[in-house]
Amino acid sequence: MSSPPPESVLENEKETEASPGSVHRKEAETSPGSGHGKEAEEVILKPVKPEAGAEDGVHINIKVTSQTAPEVFFRVKRDLKMQRIIDMYCGKYSLLPKTVVFMNEDKYIRADQTAEEAGLEDGSTIDVHMSQLGGSGRASA
Repeated sequence: MSSPPPESVLENEKETEASPGSVHRKEAETSPGSGHGKEAEEVILKPVKPEAGAEDGVHINIKVTSQTAPEVFFRVKRDLKMQRIIDMYCGKYSLLPKTVVFMNEDKYIRADQTAEEAGLEDGSTIDVHMSQLGGSGRASA
């Protein structure tokens, strides 16, 4: 069995609360027999997980809505081809990509476009509609 380290090695640390990303002082007190006084060092705190949109603008959050399925959220890079989102969505709901149309603000989204080319921003919504051919002609008698 290993014995605990000697008391002169153990340190008591006191930290003050600070907001993420700020610099604050941390004091370390050593044991009385070590001959060292109080020392101060600077510590930079960074958030563990940045909030959405708090980054340098590389990722965006997209909401995909449909008449027949619940809302789905994607977090993607701006330079991602829309083909990947179309394939993921259609695979999840067992749809053929040729049978649905993806639209953003009444504009069609093509599979070869990137999210930036399609005009998508952080928090944008994509509507999924069933593709329909015809329907504008006269009814036959």
